[in-house]
Amino acid sequence: MTEAIADLARLQERVKSLIAMHKRRAALSGKDYSDMTPKQVQKNGADLTWLSMDIDKAAREAHAAAVDCGIADARDPASYGPVDYRPSAFHHYRYQPPMPRVVLARKGGAK
Repeated sequence: MTEAIADLARLQERVKSLIAMHKRRAALSGKDYSDMTPKQVQKNGADLTWLSMDIDKAAREAHAAAVDCGIADARDPASYGPVDYRPSAFHHYRYQPPMPRVVLARKGGAK
């Protein structure tokens, strides 16, 4: 596969994943809490929080893939820095989003 086809396939994967996650978030958000026990409400809220973290990560990956495909413009290199997620009081995750090749080339050329 050529690099362009691989980039498009990567973008397609990310977009499909984003669509599925947004559908799942809509389903979880649309639930009626009056029919749930307190534990079910808490679980639904936790699921929404974790899913929102996954959606943000997938959106960042899709953006990088879109830049590599030439569909989107690159952002400032600082916006590709690490992102901290705190989906609960006990969990902390640091995520390093992928940098598009254009940004990596600019960074490498600036040194």
